[in-house]
Amino acid sequence: MSKKQKSLKSFFEKGERPNDETPEYSKTANKKKAAFKRKYQESDLNYGFIATGDSHSPSPLCIICGEQLSNEAMKPSKLLRHMETKHPALKDKPLEFFKRKKREHEEQKQLLKATASTNVSALRASFLVANRIAKAKKPSIGEELILPAAKDICLEPLGEAAVQKVARVPLLASIITRRIDEIAEDIEAQLLERINESPWYAIHVDESTDVDNKATMLVYVRYIFQEDVHEDMLCALLLPTNTTAAELFKSLITYQENNWSFCVGICTDGAAAMNGRISGFTTRVKEVTSECESTHCVLHREMLASRKMSPELKNVLQDAIKIINHIKVHSLNSRLFEQLCEEMDAEYTRLLLYTEVRWLSKCRSLARVFELWLPLQRFLLEKQSPLAAHFSDTEWVLKLAYLCDIFNLLNELTLSLQGNDNCVQVG
Repeated sequence: MSKKQKSLKSFFEKGERPNDETPEYSKTANKKKAAFKRKYQESDLNYGFIATGDSHSPSPLCIICGEQLSNEAMKPSKLLRHMETKHPALKDKPLEFFKRKKREHEEQKQLLKATASTNVSALRASFLVANRIAKAKKPSIGEELILPAAKDICLEPLGEAAVQKVARVPLLASIITRRIDEIAEDIEAQLLERINESPWYAIHVDESTDVDNKATMLVYVRYIFQEDVHEDMLCALLLPTNTTAAELFKSLITYQENNWSFCVGICTDGAAAMNGRISGFTTRVKEVTSECESTHCVLHREMLASRKMSPELKNVLQDAIKIINHIKVHSLNSRLFEQLCEEMDAEYTRLLLYTEVRWLSKCRSLARVFELWLPLQRFLLEKQSPLAAHFSDTEWVLKLAYLCDIFNLLNELTLSLQGNDNCVQVG
């Protein structure tokens, strides 16, 4: 009797049961667990079976009914039993019959694979087109213009087969709208994940009211990703009622609940609701994260500084606005002035309206008045307008040129600060 048998015998004589920690029992269990893996033979096709799955442990698949058996069933006797039980009318078929069935099975498999690949390609193309449509802000253009144009482009050089492939790309307006929502959700999830993984980040908050009197809070974020500084738009939150500091803070804290301890900077426009010392928006943010530093946006400070000018220069600005409105408000004056500019071979034929909301319009409107001061003087004289006297005043024209230069420099500064990774260089 071997040592292993004696050891197992002593366990049973004592009324004990060997456990997995017993070396002899463990080795026996491992040997029992080691199963024999059967290989597929070409002769198995006589029973209507082909091999599928892992080559080291293949599984027999019946090409008649599609039933897949285990590796242990890959025996001629078990395969024959399946044929006699499930398909008794085919058990006497020749080998060529099963070879033909095997070829049909492989062709169907290739067709299914090609169809699935085409569907995936069409889905990806739909998302790519939806991304471009979202940037163009025209959700219905895919169905009305892009898809018909793509078919026309493919028809001539590539033929009807390419047109059929392009036609599989779903570009309905409802589908494109859903694609845009899915893209937006995915981008938002990726951005929030990056911010949560960033060791520090800073935000820029601005609240404004659009033409429909809807208040919106825009939030931009600067964070570290892959050892580099990135800038993105975090969110645009709609404020349904008040635009107080409490509502601003509540909306933002609801959107971004976590990771506030890593916010090290916040930039605002300097409004009372933003920078209030006692209950302002920045004060509430600093209560959540003590290391946060607040700054006043340089673009807003530039705008505030440009509003404070001497009375003489302000009068020149107001006079220039009156001249523009005198021509642009009346459609007849606008057409007559355009015809006069064409007759005088002027570089421009139209004036530009000035609006307080658009920061860049002040410089451009004044510059256009200065460039067309000769046609303006002639037109106002013909209309017998008292505004024509300003162009005869040399000092007034010089002040107008001075304002054009000053606001042009401010516009250059404003444009240079827009975009990513732009900073103010002092000195």
